[in-house]
Amino acid sequence: MPLGHWQVSITEGPAGPFHQHVPPAETAPQIWVRRIPRPAIVLGSSQPDALIRHDRAERDGLEVCRRRSGGGLVYIDPETDCWIDVIVPRTSTHWDADVGRAFHWLGDRWAELLADPTIGGGLQPMVHRTSRPSPLGRLWCFADLGHGEVSLAGSKVVGLSQRRTRTWARLQCLAIGAWPGSLLRRYVDLDLLRQQPSAIAGQGPADGHHERTAGDALTVDDVDPTNIVAGPPPDLRLPDPVALAERFVAALPPP
Repeated sequence: MPLGHWQVSITEGPAGPFHQHVPPAETAPQIWVRRIPRPAIVLGSSQPDALIRHDRAERDGLEVCRRRSGGGLVYIDPETDCWIDVIVPRTSTHWDADVGRAFHWLGDRWAELLADPTIGGGLQPMVHRTSRPSPLGRLWCFADLGHGEVSLAGSKVVGLSQRRTRTWARLQCLAIGAWPGSLLRRYVDLDLLRQQPSAIAGQGPADGHHERTAGDALTVDDVDPTNIVAGPPPDLRLPDPVALAERFVAALPPP
Protein backbone atom coordinates (compact mmCIF):
# COMPACT_ATOMS: atom_id res chain seq x y z
CA MET A 1 0.00 0.00 0.00
CA PRO A 2 1.49 3.37 -0.95
CA LEU A 3 2.02 6.25 1.46
CA GLY A 4 3.24 9.30 -0.43
CA HIS A 5 6.35 8.05 -2.18
CA TRP A 6 7.08 5.26 0.32
CA GLN A 7 5.99 1.77 -0.64
CA VAL A 8 4.64 0.24 2.57
CA SER A 9 4.21 -3.49 3.04
CA ILE A 10 3.01 -5.42 6.09
CA THR A 11 4.33 -8.96 6.10
CA GLU A 12 3.55 -11.82 8.46
CA GLY A 13 5.73 -14.90 8.85
CA PRO A 14 8.84 -16.30 10.56
CA ALA A 15 11.69 -13.94 11.43
CA GLY A 16 14.45 -15.91 9.66
CA PRO A 17 13.24 -15.46 6.06
CA PHE A 18 12.58 -11.77 6.73
CA HIS A 19 16.18 -11.24 7.79
CA GLN A 20 17.46 -13.00 4.67
CA HIS A 21 15.29 -11.03 2.26
CA VAL A 22 17.27 -8.68 -0.01
CA PRO A 23 15.82 -5.68 -1.88
CA PRO A 24 16.43 -5.45 -5.62
CA ALA A 25 19.44 -3.42 -6.72
CA GLU A 26 17.29 -0.56 -8.02
CA THR A 27 14.71 -0.42 -5.24
CA ALA A 28 12.09 2.19 -4.51
CA PRO A 29 11.90 3.73 -1.02
CA GLN A 30 10.15 1.11 1.08
CA ILE A 31 8.88 0.46 4.59
CA TRP A 32 8.58 -3.15 5.67
CA VAL A 33 6.45 -3.72 8.78
CA ARG A 34 7.29 -7.20 10.09
CA ARG A 35 4.93 -9.31 12.17
CA ILE A 36 6.09 -12.68 13.42
CA PRO A 37 3.86 -15.47 14.78
CA ARG A 38 6.07 -16.48 17.72
CA PRO A 39 8.99 -15.09 19.72
CA ALA A 40 12.40 -15.23 18.05
CA ILE A 41 16.00 -15.22 19.22
CA VAL A 42 18.08 -13.55 16.54
CA LEU A 43 21.85 -13.94 16.49
CA GLY A 44 24.14 -11.29 15.03
CA SER A 45 25.91 -12.20 11.81
CA SER A 46 29.15 -13.35 13.51
CA GLN A 47 27.76 -14.92 16.69
CA PRO A 48 28.13 -18.71 17.00
CA ASP A 49 25.10 -21.00 17.09
CA ALA A 50 26.56 -22.58 20.25
CA LEU A 51 25.47 -19.51 22.21
CA ILE A 52 21.88 -20.76 22.14
CA ARG A 53 20.44 -23.74 23.98
CA HIS A 54 18.51 -24.91 20.95
CA ASP A 55 16.81 -27.79 22.73
CA ARG A 56 15.16 -25.44 25.21
CA ALA A 57 14.17 -22.92 22.55
CA GLU A 58 12.63 -25.62 20.37
CA ARG A 59 10.77 -27.16 23.30
CA ASP A 60 9.31 -23.77 24.21
CA GLY A 61 8.28 -22.93 20.66
CA LEU A 62 10.81 -20.17 19.96
CA GLU A 63 12.34 -19.51 16.57
CA VAL A 64 16.13 -19.22 16.44
CA CYS A 65 17.61 -17.45 13.42
CA ARG A 66 20.38 -15.12 12.33
CA ARG A 67 20.41 -11.62 10.91
CA ARG A 68 22.85 -10.58 8.22
CA SER A 69 23.61 -7.29 9.91
CA GLY A 70 26.28 -7.33 12.60
CA GLY A 71 25.97 -6.70 16.29
CA GLY A 72 24.63 -8.59 19.27
CA LEU A 73 21.79 -10.93 20.02
CA VAL A 74 18.18 -9.71 19.87
CA TYR A 75 14.99 -11.22 21.27
CA ILE A 76 11.76 -10.28 19.47
CA ASP A 77 8.43 -10.66 21.23
CA PRO A 78 5.55 -10.21 18.76
CA GLU A 79 3.23 -9.16 21.60
CA THR A 80 5.33 -6.18 22.73
CA ASP A 81 8.03 -5.38 20.15
CA CYS A 82 7.70 -3.36 16.94
CA TRP A 83 9.93 -4.39 14.01
CA ILE A 84 10.19 -2.10 10.98
CA ASP A 85 12.74 -2.05 8.14
CA VAL A 86 13.22 1.15 6.15
CA ILE A 87 14.77 0.74 2.69
CA VAL A 88 16.57 3.89 1.59
CA PRO A 89 17.76 3.96 -2.03
CA ARG A 90 20.78 6.02 -2.96
CA THR A 91 18.50 8.48 -4.74
CA SER A 92 16.61 9.28 -1.51
CA THR A 93 17.08 12.55 0.33
CA HIS A 94 17.69 10.41 3.44
CA TRP A 95 20.69 8.61 1.93
CA ASP A 96 23.98 9.25 3.69
CA ALA A 97 27.29 7.70 2.69
CA ASP A 98 28.41 7.78 6.33
CA VAL A 99 27.20 4.51 7.88
CA GLY A 100 26.76 6.07 11.32
CA ARG A 101 25.14 9.32 10.30
CA ALA A 102 22.76 7.37 8.03
CA PHE A 103 20.79 6.38 11.14
CA HIS A 104 20.33 9.86 12.61
CA TRP A 105 17.25 11.00 10.68
CA LEU A 106 15.49 7.74 11.51
CA GLY A 107 16.36 8.01 15.19
CA ASP A 108 14.95 11.55 15.15
CA ARG A 109 11.63 10.20 13.85
CA TRP A 110 11.47 7.57 16.59
CA ALA A 111 12.30 10.19 19.20
CA GLU A 112 9.56 12.50 17.95
CA LEU A 113 7.10 9.62 18.26
CA LEU A 114 8.25 8.66 21.76
CA ALA A 115 8.10 12.32 22.85
CA ASP A 116 4.31 12.12 22.56
CA PRO A 117 3.17 11.83 26.21
CA THR A 118 0.59 9.21 25.22
CA ILE A 119 3.44 6.97 24.04
CA GLY A 120 6.54 7.88 26.03
CA GLY A 121 4.80 8.81 29.27
CA GLY A 122 6.15 12.36 29.21
CA LEU A 123 9.80 11.25 29.30
CA GLN A 124 12.25 13.05 27.02
CA PRO A 125 13.77 10.61 24.50
CA MET A 126 17.42 10.98 23.52
CA VAL A 127 18.86 10.21 20.08
CA HIS A 128 22.47 9.13 20.28
CA ARG A 129 24.84 10.61 17.68
CA THR A 130 27.91 8.53 18.47
CA SER A 131 28.75 4.88 18.96
CA ARG A 132 31.10 3.39 21.54
CA PRO A 133 31.04 -0.38 21.02
CA SER A 134 31.78 -2.50 24.07
CA PRO A 135 32.35 -6.22 24.58
CA LEU A 136 28.95 -6.46 26.27
CA GLY A 137 27.24 -4.79 23.31
CA ARG A 138 28.73 -7.42 21.02
CA LEU A 139 26.78 -9.97 23.02
CA TRP A 140 23.47 -8.18 23.73
CA CYS A 141 22.40 -5.63 21.12
CA PHE A 142 20.46 -3.60 23.69
CA ALA A 143 23.44 -3.33 26.06
CA ASP A 144 25.00 -0.61 23.88
CA LEU A 145 23.82 2.68 22.41
CA GLY A 146 24.90 3.40 18.85
CA HIS A 147 24.27 5.97 16.14
CA GLY A 148 20.62 7.01 15.90
CA GLU A 149 19.46 4.70 18.67
CA VAL A 150 16.93 6.07 21.12
CA SER A 151 16.77 5.87 24.90
CA LEU A 152 14.24 6.85 27.54
CA ALA A 153 15.54 7.72 31.01
CA GLY A 154 18.94 6.40 29.90
CA SER A 155 17.56 3.01 28.85
CA LYS A 156 17.71 1.91 25.21
CA VAL A 157 14.27 1.48 23.68
CA VAL A 158 14.94 1.57 19.92
CA GLY A 159 17.77 -0.46 18.43
CA LEU A 160 18.99 0.03 14.87
CA SER A 161 21.10 -2.07 12.53
CA GLN A 162 22.07 -1.72 8.90
CA ARG A 163 22.91 -3.55 5.72
CA ARG A 164 23.89 -1.62 2.63
CA THR A 165 25.05 -1.94 -0.93
CA ARG A 166 26.14 0.69 -3.43
CA THR A 167 22.48 1.38 -4.30
CA TRP A 168 20.49 1.00 -1.06
CA ALA A 169 20.63 0.91 2.72
CA ARG A 170 18.35 -1.32 4.76
CA LEU A 171 17.82 0.27 8.17
CA GLN A 172 16.32 -2.19 10.63
CA CYS A 173 14.44 -0.83 13.64
CA LEU A 174 13.28 -2.67 16.74
CA ALA A 175 11.36 -0.86 19.48
CA ILE A 176 11.08 -3.13 22.51
CA GLY A 177 8.30 -3.09 25.06
CA ALA A 178 10.45 -4.69 27.76
CA TRP A 179 13.92 -6.19 28.22
CA PRO A 180 13.55 -10.02 28.36
CA GLY A 181 16.50 -10.68 30.68
CA SER A 182 15.10 -13.69 32.52
CA LEU A 183 14.00 -15.34 29.27
CA LEU A 184 17.40 -14.88 27.65
CA ARG A 185 19.08 -16.35 30.70
CA ARG A 186 17.17 -19.56 30.04
CA TYR A 187 18.09 -19.83 26.36
CA VAL A 188 21.68 -18.55 26.23
CA ASP A 189 24.59 -20.75 27.33
CA LEU A 190 26.18 -18.51 29.94
CA ASP A 191 28.64 -21.25 30.88
CA LEU A 192 30.06 -21.08 27.36
CA LEU A 193 30.51 -17.32 27.70
CA ARG A 194 32.30 -17.67 31.01
CA GLN A 195 34.62 -20.37 29.69
CA GLN A 196 35.17 -18.93 26.19
CA PRO A 197 34.62 -15.17 26.29
CA SER A 198 35.66 -14.78 22.64
CA ALA A 199 32.48 -16.69 21.72
CA ILE A 200 30.53 -13.51 22.37
CA ALA A 201 30.84 -12.41 18.78
CA GLY A 202 32.83 -15.27 17.29
CA GLN A 203 35.86 -12.99 17.16
CA GLY A 204 39.53 -13.31 17.88
CA PRO A 205 41.64 -10.23 18.66
CA ALA A 206 39.82 -6.96 18.40
CA ASP A 207 40.82 -4.28 15.95
CA GLY A 208 43.43 -1.61 16.62
CA HIS A 209 41.03 0.48 18.68
CA HIS A 210 40.90 -2.09 21.48
CA GLU A 211 43.59 -3.87 23.42
CA ARG A 212 41.49 -6.87 24.43
CA THR A 213 39.62 -9.65 22.67
CA ALA A 214 35.86 -9.44 22.50
CA GLY A 215 35.13 -10.85 25.93
CA ASP A 216 38.21 -10.28 28.08
CA ALA A 217 36.73 -7.31 29.94
CA LEU A 218 33.55 -9.13 31.01
CA THR A 219 32.75 -10.60 34.40
CA VAL A 220 30.25 -13.33 35.26
CA ASP A 221 27.71 -10.67 36.28
CA ASP A 222 28.28 -8.74 33.04
CA VAL A 223 27.20 -11.59 30.78
CA ASP A 224 24.05 -12.29 32.80
CA PRO A 225 21.18 -10.73 30.79
CA THR A 226 19.12 -10.14 33.93
CA ASN A 227 21.62 -7.41 34.82
CA ILE A 228 21.11 -5.48 31.58
CA VAL A 229 19.03 -2.29 31.81
CA ALA A 230 17.08 -1.76 28.57
CA GLY A 231 13.59 -1.09 27.35
CA PRO A 232 11.02 1.37 28.73
CA PRO A 233 10.89 2.02 32.47
CA PRO A 234 8.83 -0.64 34.31
CA ASP A 235 5.85 1.69 34.81
CA LEU A 236 5.62 2.59 31.09
CA ARG A 237 3.79 0.43 28.58
CA LEU A 238 4.26 1.26 24.89
CA PRO A 239 1.33 0.92 22.49
CA ASP A 240 0.88 -2.53 21.00
CA PRO A 241 3.19 -3.16 18.01
CA VAL A 242 0.46 -2.74 15.39
CA ALA A 243 -0.62 0.66 16.71
CA LEU A 244 2.98 1.82 17.19
CA ALA A 245 3.92 0.80 13.64
CA GLU A 246 0.93 2.65 12.22
CA ARG A 247 1.85 5.84 14.03
CA PHE A 248 5.51 5.56 13.04
CA VAL A 249 4.72 5.01 9.35
CA ALA A 250 2.25 7.90 9.31
CA ALA A 251 4.89 10.24 10.79
CA LEU A 252 7.68 9.52 8.29
CA PRO A 253 8.62 12.40 5.98
CA PRO A 254 8.69 11.88 2.19
CA PRO A 255 11.74 9.99 0.94
